[in-house]
Amino acid sequence: MSSFPSLAASRNMNERSFAEADHFRPLRLNDLWRAVARHRLSAVLWTIVLLPVLALGVFLIPAQFDSYSQLLIRLGRGAVSMDPTATLSPTVSLQDSRASQVNSVREMLQSRAIAQKVVKKVGVERILEPRSLLSKTMQKISSMVPSGAAKPMGDLSAEEVEAQLAEEMAINAFQESMNLYMAKDAYTIDLEVRSEDPFLSRDLLRALVQIYRQHHAMAHSSLGSSEFFEEQSKLSYKRAVEAKEKLRVAKTERGIIDIGSAQSALRSLISQVESNLVDVEYELASAVSERARLIEQVGEQPETLQTQTIRGIPKATGDSMRQALYELEVRYKEQSLKLSDDHPKLKVLREQLEAATEISQSEQGERPQTTESTNPVRQALVMSLQQTETRLSGLESKHENLKSQAEFLKEELTQLNRDEVQLAELGWETALAEAEYMRTAENRDNARLIDQLSSGAVSEIAVVQEPSLGLKKVKPKRSILLVLAAMLAVGFGIVQALIRGLLATPHSAEMDTNRQPPTRRRSDAGHGRYRGTDSVRGFNKPPESEPAAETEENGGLTTVPR
Repeated sequence: MSSFPSLAASRNMNERSFAEADHFRPLRLNDLWRAVARHRLSAVLWTIVLLPVLALGVFLIPAQFDSYSQLLIRLGRGAVSMDPTATLSPTVSLQDSRASQVNSVREMLQSRAIAQKVVKKVGVERILEPRSLLSKTMQKISSMVPSGAAKPMGDLSAEEVEAQLAEEMAINAFQESMNLYMAKDAYTIDLEVRSEDPFLSRDLLRALVQIYRQHHAMAHSSLGSSEFFEEQSKLSYKRAVEAKEKLRVAKTERGIIDIGSAQSALRSLISQVESNLVDVEYELASAVSERARLIEQVGEQPETLQTQTIRGIPKATGDSMRQALYELEVRYKEQSLKLSDDHPKLKVLREQLEAATEISQSEQGERPQTTESTNPVRQALVMSLQQTETRLSGLESKHENLKSQAEFLKEELTQLNRDEVQLAELGWETALAEAEYMRTAENRDNARLIDQLSSGAVSEIAVVQEPSLGLKKVKPKRSILLVLAAMLAVGFGIVQALIRGLLATPHSAEMDTNRQPPTRRRSDAGHGRYRGTDSVRGFNKPPESEPAAETEENGGLTTVPR
C-alpha cells in the first residue's frame, strides 16, 4: 500500500505534463466540434433569440420601387456643329469621339445642378416625406431628440438656412436613388430611380429627363452670340456701304464705269492712234520724197516753149543799125575833114564805125518770128508739186496731232494705271467689307437659329423609353432575407459557442481533470490504452476536458477506480 501513493503522484505529474503539452498542439477539427457540442445549449438559445429579431428587421425594411427610362444620344447639332464664334478662328481642331459625347451626357446627368432643379420641381417635402413604418418611426424618434434651432448664417436667415439644409438632404436622397447604366460601344444611357413610392420614382425620373433635355439644349446654345453678331453685322453693313460709296464716287470722278472696260477702250484707242501715226509717217515720208522729185523735175523743165515760127519778115534791127551806120559814116567824114587821121576822136569814130558795120552786116536778112507759151509739162509738175506740198503740210499737221494725241493717251494710260491701283484698293475694301458683312450676317442668323432651337428644347437627346411606373416592388426579397436571417442566427449561435469553447483556460481544464478520474472506453480496453497501473508509459494524454465530453456524449462509459 505504500507504493500506491507514489504511483498516483507520479501519474498526476504525468497527466499534468501531458495537459501542458496538449495546450500547444495544433487545433484539430475534432476540437472544434467538441467545443461547439460543449456549449450547444447556448447556441440554441442565441438562435431562438436572434431569429425573431432578424425576421422583424426583415419585415421592417421599406419596400423599394423602380422607374426606368432610356435615352439615345443621336448624332445631332451638339456633336457636329460649332459655336458661331468658333468660325472666327482660322483653324479648329476636332478630335473628340462619340464616346466622349456620351460620357459628357452622363456627367451632366449626375451633376448637382440637374439634381437641384429636379428637387425644386418635384418638391423637397415630397422627397423627404417618410412612407414606411421604419422611416416614420425614425422620424418620430429624431423629433423627440432635442436639437438646437437653426441659426442665421451669412446673408441667410434661420428659415432660409433650414430650407437650404432640407434641400441638401433632398438632393442627396435623389442622387442616392438615381443610377445610370451605359452599355459598351452603345449610345444609350439607362436611367433608374428607386424610392419607397412608385409614383415618386416615376415623377423624379420624368422631371430628370425633361430638365436634362432643356439643360442639354441650353448647354449647346450660344448665350450672347446672337446680340454680339447682331451688333457686328450692323457695323460691317455700315463699313460695306461706306466702302461702296467711296468706290462709286471715285469711278464717277474719273468717268470710269469699269476699270477693265476703260483699260480695254484705252488700249484700243492707243493702238489705233499708233497705227494712224505709223501710216501718217509713212505717207509723210512718201510726200517728202515726192516733193523732192517734183522739185527736181520742175527745175529740169523750161518755163516756156516755142510753139510757132514765122519767117520772111525782115529784121527791124538791121534797118535801125544801117541808119545808125549812115549817121556814123556821115560824122566820120565830117570829122576826117576836120581832124587828122591820128586824132583820138577820129580813132573812136572809126572804131565805132567798124563795129556798127559788123553789126549791120550781121543784121541783114530775114528775122523769123516765134511764138512762145508756158510749158504745160512744167505747169503740170508745178501743180503736182503744189498739191504734194499741200498734202505734205496736212500730213505734217496730222502727224503732230497724232503725236500729241499719243502723248495724251499715254498720260491717260498712266493716270488710269494709278486709278486702277486706287480703285483696286477701294474694291478690296469693298469686297472685304461685303464679305465681312455676309459672314457676320450668316453667323447672326445661325446664332438666332441656335437660340430658337435652344428655347424650343430641341436637342439630339431622344427619349427611347418614357419613365415607367413600377407598382411591383423590387426590394427587398423578404423570402431570401428570411433565409439569410435564419442562417445568420444559427451561425451566430454556433460561432459564440465555438469561441466560448476555444477560449476556455488551461487551469479550468486541469481542475476538471483532477476532479474526474480517468475513464476507459470499452472499445479501448482491448487496445491497451491503459495497460497497467504500475507503468506510466501506458497512459496516453487525453485532450483537455476530454473526460467530461465523453461522459456527456456516451452514457455507456464506465469509470474504472484505481
